[in-house]
Amino acid sequence: MLLRNGKKLLKLLIAVFATVIVALFVVSFNGACRHSLSDNVIKLNDGWSISFSDVHLSALEHVSDFRVPSNIKPGDSIIYERDMKNDSIPLPTTLRFHAYHVAVAVYVDSVCYYRYGFERFKEGKLVGSGIHLVNMPEFIDNHKIRVVTVVTESAAAKSVTSIELLRSNSMTDYFAKNFDSLTIGIFLIFFGLIAFITGCCAVGFERAYYRLILIGLFASLMGLWTLNYAKCIQVFSVNYAMDTTLEYISLYLAAIPFGLLVVNMRAGKIAKWKLNVLKGIVVLGVLFFVVTTILHVTDIAHYPTFLFAYHLYILLSFLFMVFFRVFYERGAGLQEKILTSGTVVFVLFGIADLFRYNVQNLFGLEKSFLDATCLPVGTLLFIVLLMVGYLVYMYGELMDKTEKEVLRQIAYRDALTGIYNRAKCERIFEILNHEDNDYAIVSIDVNGLKYVNDTFGHSAGDKLLCSFAEVFKEAFEGVGTTIRMGGDEFVAIIRAEHLSDLNNALKKMVVLEKDAKLPIPVALNVAYGFSVRRRGDAVTAMDVYRMADANMYAMKLASKQKKV
Repeated sequence: MLLRNGKKLLKLLIAVFATVIVALFVVSFNGACRHSLSDNVIKLNDGWSISFSDVHLSALEHVSDFRVPSNIKPGDSIIYERDMKNDSIPLPTTLRFHAYHVAVAVYVDSVCYYRYGFERFKEGKLVGSGIHLVNMPEFIDNHKIRVVTVVTESAAAKSVTSIELLRSNSMTDYFAKNFDSLTIGIFLIFFGLIAFITGCCAVGFERAYYRLILIGLFASLMGLWTLNYAKCIQVFSVNYAMDTTLEYISLYLAAIPFGLLVVNMRAGKIAKWKLNVLKGIVVLGVLFFVVTTILHVTDIAHYPTFLFAYHLYILLSFLFMVFFRVFYERGAGLQEKILTSGTVVFVLFGIADLFRYNVQNLFGLEKSFLDATCLPVGTLLFIVLLMVGYLVYMYGELMDKTEKEVLRQIAYRDALTGIYNRAKCERIFEILNHEDNDYAIVSIDVNGLKYVNDTFGHSAGDKLLCSFAEVFKEAFEGVGTTIRMGGDEFVAIIRAEHLSDLNNALKKMVVLEKDAKLPIPVALNVAYGFSVRRRGDAVTAMDVYRMADANMYAMKLASKQKKV
């Protein structure tokens, strides 16, 4: 009962430890970001007129109220204009806005202050998405700002996010407002790398660490996607094409380790046809990534084009797992329940985020709560529960191995004296027979055991054997393996590197047995003999033991004759 309660307590401590680590990381990073929050932002969302094709829309109350028409194709232009005559902004400022898969040119009156993506679009390459920062002239009041965008992908955003003026070109306020994504993304990447490297180093010793590799891969990919999706990657990189490519690569690849993880978790626990479907889903994910990558690299079609197909693939996969109760298992253990709970949480968050993204993209609800993805939070919860479950799983594995090792040691130990028993001796003999090395075997017999048993009782005989076992262990410590074969018979096995110490060990044993104090009025006395096997000798370990035993009996006989 005490051991069982100890195990439960340790599992609880593991869960609390993992939760505290994540909480401390989030809180500390949150504090750092909030400390740097800046109030230098001027909202510039109203008063924009928009032109595209032959359509001209007058000044809108909010720029995100504009919905990009469905008939807009790659190569079409959309122009945003705003007259600054009613604004008084004397300081040098920076124009900031999001641009999704469009080439951009920014003009103040007729002067171009910024241009991005047109050359890449002409070459058929991915232009990418990101937050653009455009340095404005010192005085922009009474001037007109014109933002020209050219759609480069069919998957371009259907609406425009907020447009702002900054009193500096710092992104501090943006990163502070998006600290959740930044914190979670960095945490997942570093945690994933540590888990992946640890798993790779340990999987050669124990296959159970394969699951840790998958957890690490999935966490790193989702962390990278989180940073790119929220544009927090611009802390490290402002290469829009590369950042966007990493965003889609990490998203498309993440399905593969997740699928393999589910297969690994459910193997042997669900019907075979369900497991085969899960494997098929993983294979389909691999094919999807390979095909889309080939098309992207050859500039036939870029990653964003396939986003809807990917969402459909993920949705159908999740629905299969939910409706066919892939994660349900009656009577599951604690670790399996934790792993299952974490996976279900992630699946639910994934379905919710698919709904959020597509509703947002369909109706252009940029100003609503749908603007923020919930998937990073779901991923973080998933990873935390996954790691707690994995630690519990590894703890169970360790306890099982420890228990097996203890049982193995018990099987090889003599119950009375605590030294090795006949089973251990036979195991060593098997090993010696497969090697061609020098070794020696000492056979020992405790004299007078029958007399002690008959005169003082068997408990006294047991004390005699235990007393010699202590002498035996001390004499051969660091020299050879000490074994009780049974009754009054003992054996020592000495390897080649310690053969030179054999005689000293025997002499020490004789001295110690003379000095031994027994609880009965009998002197401790033994007879011994040994035999040495040399490399190349055509004898078995049992043959060497028999020769040592014969030498022991010769000593015993000589001792009896001497007494007579």
